[in-house]
Amino acid sequence: MKKSLIALTLLSSLAVAGCTAQQQSSSTAYSVENCGNTWDFNEVPERVVLQDVSSTETLAQLGVLDHVIAKAGYFPEAYFDEETFAQVDAIPTLTDRLGEAGHLEITKEAVLAQEPDLIVGFSPTVRDTTVKNIPIINEPGFCGEVHNASFDDVYDQVDLYANIFQEQERGEAYKAELKSEIAAIDANIGQGKTVAVLYPAVMGSTVYAYGTDSMSNAVVSAVGLENVFANESERVFEISAEQLTAANPDVIVLLNSGEENLKSYVTTLPGAHAISAVQQDQIIPLELAFAEPPTPFAVEGAKRLEQALK
Repeated sequence: MKKSLIALTLLSSLAVAGCTAQQQSSSTAYSVENCGNTWDFNEVPERVVLQDVSSTETLAQLGVLDHVIAKAGYFPEAYFDEETFAQVDAIPTLTDRLGEAGHLEITKEAVLAQEPDLIVGFSPTVRDTTVKNIPIINEPGFCGEVHNASFDDVYDQVDLYANIFQEQERGEAYKAELKSEIAAIDANIGQGKTVAVLYPAVMGSTVYAYGTDSMSNAVVSAVGLENVFANESERVFEISAEQLTAANPDVIVLLNSGEENLKSYVTTLPGAHAISAVQQDQIIPLELAFAEPPTPFAVEGAKRLEQALK
């Protein structure tokens, strides 16, 4: 994603103010609310461990990616421009192992050995209920705080990290850029077509679908597609092959975390040959973070979906 607009927006104010205001704000205690927790900071975090890719683009645009000392999970090149990926790739990786449902597999000891002053992202072993005295931030879209997700929740995500790292001015500039990108998306390109957004779990058996609380719903709606599971209020839920066949979507957006032979997760389901999206080869792979949770990646996801439908 381009950084030029942010840089131009900030240029004049930074020239006048220098870094004095930032130094003052970072030396003043402040609190951040997240996923039912209140985290107190005496200074801007300098030793950050990422357990999830979701915040990475936001941190890069806020100019604080150099505060990250380690990462764990799936951080593919597809998510980033060349410059940002070079930064991300240089961050030491603790593990990239994911379970069948896409959850990170890591020990608490491996994370705590980094002596972090902030952990971003929850894993089954490292979360607010298992680690004390270290702020652990989770994406609001992953902890049930987001309902009827929209791009407003993307802006809230930018605000969250701008407040944590005391980069509010950069955050405002970045939100303005994102709003411009969203406004340029063709909202009619998928009009008249239905879609199911799926995440595969066990080949030929289990798949998950996304409802109205998911950012996936907002992403497909942004290009005019109608979610066949829009009547489901849950963010994500397991469905059977029979349910998918009955819904008969024209398009399937298949979220993934780098699984191989991706389309076969759908085409090997019982009765899949009767689904319109399968018959018309309208199965569109999309890396998970381009749709879930609400982050700037979702804006890019909508743009990529727009291109795939042309």
